[in-house]
Amino acid sequence: MSPSDPESGALRSLIEAEIARRGPIPFARFMELCLYHPRHGYYTRGLGGGGGRDYLTSSGVHEAFGILVARQAEEMWHRAGRPERFFFVEFGPGEGRFAADFLQAAGRSRGGFARALRYLLVEPSPVLQARQRARLQGRTLLPVEWVAEDAIERRKGFEGVIFANEVLDAFPVHRLVGTPEGPREVHVDHRDGRLVEVMAPPSSEAVGRFMAEAGVVLEDGQEADLNLAAPCWIAWAIGLLARGYLLVIDYGHEARELYHPARRRGTLLAYHRHRTSEAFLERPGEQDLTAHLDFTALQRAAEQAGGRCLGLTTQARFLLALGALDLLGDPVGAPGPGREGEAVDALRRHQEREALKDLVLPERMGDRFRVLVLGAGEVTRDLRGLSEPWTGNPGAVHAGPAAPGRGVDGTAGHEVA
Repeated sequence: MSPSDPESGALRSLIEAEIARRGPIPFARFMELCLYHPRHGYYTRGLGGGGGRDYLTSSGVHEAFGILVARQAEEMWHRAGRPERFFFVEFGPGEGRFAADFLQAAGRSRGGFARALRYLLVEPSPVLQARQRARLQGRTLLPVEWVAEDAIERRKGFEGVIFANEVLDAFPVHRLVGTPEGPREVHVDHRDGRLVEVMAPPSSEAVGRFMAEAGVVLEDGQEADLNLAAPCWIAWAIGLLARGYLLVIDYGHEARELYHPARRRGTLLAYHRHRTSEAFLERPGEQDLTAHLDFTALQRAAEQAGGRCLGLTTQARFLLALGALDLLGDPVGAPGPGREGEAVDALRRHQEREALKDLVLPERMGDRFRVLVLGAGEVTRDLRGLSEPWTGNPGAVHAGPAAPGRGVDGTAGHEVA
């Protein structure tokens, strides 16, 4: 922490005071304070909007992301019986880029989808909400509304799509370590003027229940990051829908891979200024903290809440099946003398193509992110985004696991420049 970070200093003081009152706190509580403290939290202050300060999200890479998800949402509207009002509820809208691209694409629909669409943004940060309003002002004629979570709760029983792109990965995680005496949980203590990690028994019975349900058995020295909040959110979100879909795009794995003994270090990473580190206790409120999702736990939570899993695939397969290649411009050759304008245009088109490749190529973001589609009520699973990209058949929609370890570039999933 530098002296120029007053917010980080204030949050650190609050954390130290809480430790002084109650003793070492679970890392999950530390992470919650760092990211979501009502005044000093990373997301509350608008630092975590995916606008490029510390990382980029898919919506910040290319407008195709919003355009293609809009295609899928329109098909979902058809599959849900073309209701007169169809809500698209985006949680964690960030800088509003996705909403802008989605709404512009939806506004061009000629089949009635635009008339039925009601776009809701759930954004607790006043700073980010102001940026979203500024970005969307004058960009769309479709109905857009900002709502709080309790307002969504009051609308329970609607038809539509609930969308969460890189949201659940930032829910606080409990960090467990295997020992000969059984699992121990990482806590944060304050000693000799420093925040330090210490080991203690699991902080709650909920941690033990989660491990039992997920089949987590840690070898000596093996670490795992348990996101107990994400399955709870999934169950809550499924309960909001009378009929519709829950669309989660994030990085993660199924349980058998996420907790595999070959994964010794877990997946938690800190993001700051497009650099990743494991200095989790530094710069409280000034850096992002994220960990891979357990997609098996999310599916289980949905099913226990009355929903069902319609498909789990990669972002590459999902976007390609929706027609990502249609948005690639034609390649262009080098312009001749005196055609500088064409050179600028050619460069722009080249940059657009490269950005779109970032979304779909396996070695970039394409296989790093997973797409989980859950259904509530009477909806079908024959969705274009879950079909085989090259044939359109509804076959292989379940993505197989990658090799155990971190992301393909050593990161936990955010795009770092």
